[in-house]
Amino acid sequence: MKNLIFPTVFLLAISTCACSTCYECENEVELTDGNGNVIETTTNTEEFCTADSEEVVQRENEGAVCRVQ
Repeated sequence: MKNLIFPTVFLLAISTCACSTCYECENEVELTDGNGNVIETTTNTEEFCTADSEEVVQRENEGAVCRVQ
């Protein structure tokens, strides 16, 4: 019976842990001069991993396009 306790607890712990997913998000960034005039537009790419899907939703609401890596 003792031999079954550890594997059972281990499997339960693994199944309840949130797994993180890695994303690549791109968004347009305006480069401005000292007077606030737009000089150029460039693409900013950021890679990150998270288990919180709300973080991805927040970035997409701010105009980013995110893909799962």
